[in-house]
Amino acid sequence: MTSVNFVNATLRLKYVTGYNEQNEPKFTTKTYRNVNGSHSTVDLVAVANAIASLSSHTLDSISKVETTDLS
Repeated sequence: MTSVNFVNATLRLKYVTGYNEQNEPKFTTKTYRNVNGSHSTVDLVAVANAIASLSSHTLDSISKVETTDLS
């Protein structure tokens, strides 16, 4: 029998900070650690959008990275 146990999660917000000479976007990522595993995707997106609304940069993407123990 196997099991999967939540260890931790990280929320990453990727912003467009400008454009290079080829008009390609330049990005920066802000990371928020120790995200509780019990939050829904809807909650995380709402929080990410609220945080991004405080930034002067345009939000490009939101990602959640989750670490689990497999045994």
